Amino acid sequence: MAASLRKGLWSLVVVTWMLIGFGALVRAMKAGLACPDWPLCFGDVVPDVRLQGVIYEFGHRVLAGLVSIGFAVVGVLVWRDAACKKLAGRTMLLGGVVLLAQIVMGGLTVLIVEKGHGGDPRPAAWTVTTHLLLGNSFAACIAWAASRLGLLGSSGKQQSDHQMSPEIQPAAGPALLIAWTCALLGQFLLGGLIASNLAGMVCIEFPACSGGVWFPSWSGFVGLQLAHRLNAYLLVALGFGLAWQARRHQPTLARVVAALIVMQVLAGAANIWLRLPPTVTVIHSALASALFVSTALLWAQRRASRVRISLAG
Repeated sequence: MAASLRKGLWSLVVVTWMLIGFGALVRAMKAGLACPDWPLCFGDVVPDVRLQGVIYEFGHRVLAGLVSIGFAVVGVLVWRDAACKKLAGRTMLLGGVVLLAQIVMGGLTVLIVEKGHGGDPRPAAWTVTTHLLLGNSFAACIAWAASRLGLLGSSGKQQSDHQMSPEIQPAAGPALLIAWTCALLGQFLLGGLIASNLAGMVCIEFPACSGGVWFPSWSGFVGLQLAHRLNAYLLVALGFGLAWQARRHQPTLARVVAALIVMQVLAGAANIWLRLPPTVTVIHSALASALFVSTALLWAQRRASRVRISLAG
């Protein structure tokens, strides 16, 4: 049972990751308000998808519904298994709370509408940013739960100390991991505000901002974009340090983090050079989500190491 539930959770992580990427596509196609009401769309359960942008917004809602149903099914099965509940029950409960908050916030992104600089209606920046953070937090909860179930053997019983890997030290030191996590959360906040305010091109060059000047102004959306870039440079330094620190005890995860950082830098630059094409925008968001989940796994590995130390003692 434990092995099947773990596979189910990892499958749910993948689908949730796809849902986050789909959300980025909805934003990139400016289809966030293609359905003017919620939870229905134009008053219908199944709207006319031929209407402009509806295929994106309604498709996103359908996939979100499937994720919710899948999580509910797996969550019930986890709670029905005593061993699984002991290790992952609280994490699944937290994931359920985050999911409920995400559903509410998804509705608010449609119902709370503001006027942009050109007078065009668009979702409120705070709802879009919170929606982004909650979506990634939900994916992190599922990944954490799946990692926790890895402490169970094939028999469904928690492994003893001699069955576990002798490497019981955490993959990364707490100070560096805390700094990385805080900077990553800050980057999601900045990125969400930039995307929701359609400020992705206030700096038209990279690595400079405009006219060959790196820091022309710290006011308004230009300042927001520059803060996003400076924090990205900090994340690159912290991320490579984190990968180097984790290389012995979690070599695969360390390589994944390093590779994601490189690809994310390239995607961010390509977004500016190519003037925010939807494909690159989706890739940029998907890579950020993968980094968020990888961070959750690093924290889960630290927790698992403490469990092993406790058992060994």
